[in-house]
Amino acid sequence: MFFLKVSLLLFYFVSDPAIALDKEPGWKLAKQENGISVYTRELAYSDYPEYRGEMSITANIDELLAFINNGDNCASWRYKCMKMLNLSDNYIYKLSNLPWPFRNRYTVMKSSAYFDQQTNSYTIELSNIQRSLLPKAIQAQLPEPEDTVQMRYSDGYWRFKFVSDNHTIHITYQMHGDADAPIPPQLTRLGVINSAFITLSNLKKHFTPARH
Repeated sequence: MFFLKVSLLLFYFVSDPAIALDKEPGWKLAKQENGISVYTRELAYSDYPEYRGEMSITANIDELLAFINNGDNCASWRYKCMKMLNLSDNYIYKLSNLPWPFRNRYTVMKSSAYFDQQTNSYTIELSNIQRSLLPKAIQAQLPEPEDTVQMRYSDGYWRFKFVSDNHTIHITYQMHGDADAPIPPQLTRLGVINSAFITLSNLKKHFTPARH
């Protein structure tokens, strides 16, 4: 099967959906444009809203996953991404730009993936782990912190639901990132919306053939 070709991820099969998002309260539509919908919701434990972006594209799943998981591509399409490194044991390091006077933020996320046969969807879950709690082998692979700060939270997932012929893919990109920086609420909300919308827009553009 196609998803077995991706060697960077951990695979396992489940029969029930892991997250029933449609039944969870609090989501509000923040932006809808060019076939992309972005929702946000407030969280009691953070000043940074959670976001969820959705769209559908026509793509080959192997090519899509290879592109998303290739760290060399990160700066060209992920919002504010400066660098991404694929570490061993399905860990990912990602460095993001923050506006002056704040220092740039990084996250070290554990990636795990599964295919849900019941919903015909494939999910990559991402969980931020603080540097001091990481296995020593992973800590040894990280760049020196220097003038950067680790994100307080950076957790979420990518979900790819295959529609009809398996070439149309409905993508859900949900994340909660907390930079632990006193950014004004309006700018925080704008950044959260842009994180979903610009990232998905660039992904869609990459997999949409140019019209001549």
